[in-house]
Amino acid sequence: MWLYFIYLTCIISNMTTGSIGGNNRLPKMNKILWSPKGKERGDEIFYFKVIENAGGVPFQLLFGQNIGEGQYLKIGEGIHDLLGIQPEDFTEELFHKMILEVHPVSPGIPSDKSEARNKFLNGEIPSYKADILLYANDGNKKWIRDTSLPLYDEESGKVIGAFGILNEISRNSPDDNAKISKGNRSEDSERLKAAFLQNISHEIRTPLNAIVGFSTLLSEQIPATDSRREYLNVIARSSDHLVEIIDDIVEISKIETGTIRINRETVNLNSLLRKVFERYCRIAAEKGIMLVFALMSDQSVSNIITDSYKITQVLRYLVGNAVKFTSKGKVEFGYEFKEGVIEFYVSDTGIGIPEEFRENLFRRFYQAENTATRNYEGTGLGLAISKAYIELLGGQIWYEPRPVKGSIFRFTIPEERASEDIVEILKRERR
Repeated sequence: MWLYFIYLTCIISNMTTGSIGGNNRLPKMNKILWSPKGKERGDEIFYFKVIENAGGVPFQLLFGQNIGEGQYLKIGEGIHDLLGIQPEDFTEELFHKMILEVHPVSPGIPSDKSEARNKFLNGEIPSYKADILLYANDGNKKWIRDTSLPLYDEESGKVIGAFGILNEISRNSPDDNAKISKGNRSEDSERLKAAFLQNISHEIRTPLNAIVGFSTLLSEQIPATDSRREYLNVIARSSDHLVEIIDDIVEISKIETGTIRINRETVNLNSLLRKVFERYCRIAAEKGIMLVFALMSDQSVSNIITDSYKITQVLRYLVGNAVKFTSKGKVEFGYEFKEGVIEFYVSDTGIGIPEEFRENLFRRFYQAENTATRNYEGTGLGLAISKAYIELLGGQIWYEPRPVKGSIFRFTIPEERASEDIVEILKRERR
């Protein structure tokens, strides 16, 4: 492809006082700007310095008989930074060998290099602008933008070359643009899906709350020995479980679309663990297993800054799973401070996790027991959500097998004590 270049508007306006592209004699300002004898005029030097100072590479090219046989009368020193070639080594032939793709920007310019060169020589193209993808001298691909104006012979008025500027640009190929467009559509689709799921969650919650509420009222008016009370309890528990499933699906969708945010606040870890304990103590008692949680004796030490909701949810997922998969023995959870982090743990004496399943534990929808007749309910989203939450908070989560039988899940979050100054800052942020 023939050479295309950029030129500053201020230069163009100073030079094009006559007809460009015809055979009319042009003003003297339109003659070759670089003398073959090596003598430069002051305005030429000035404009070259202005262009180079702006990060461009100015040039003057005298065409040869065939494409690639031209000679650069002058090329800016910046060509070395742009393409990795010394000015004295830069030729039109070398430039064409580096070119991979040419995408004309100006209208009415053919993509065929011979046709484009002929039109340029005939004065049919008064200015040319194109984006070019090429291999720089270091082997890396690079996009540059080139725009050229015709260079006329002062005596004959014919086009004998081109002058302009080379600039590096950021541009994607048509394939890249298609990928980006497809990616943007995919992101929009994910955001719409998240919004749809949130709306559905709200619509489902409304009737479910009515079902749970009235079921509870009815059960209070029925004697404990009446079997109908147990039926109502089943309705209430199933409704709660359905709400949890919907919440998990909404949360994983928000995680995928990157709409999850951290809400930093003062949290008392002892109180937080106690609420989790109260949530599962009845279920553990019904199964005949022991549920234990460890607290810090000093209440002031347990006050930290973090996202209370996310930590609570992670502990609910882990403790809930531990109780679910433990038929006898004990489930224990707690926390301790370790070198700038707070490490939480949930330990159980349950069925454990076979080694071949551990690698995929934190994958979405993954379950070690994944058959149609599985014994344990669940969506397989809890651990994936937990991992996303903990990493968002700047921590880590992992699994450890117990020496005999059972499992231990541990996770860390940064230790940030709730000093009076930090608490005051958080209060101001919420106002």
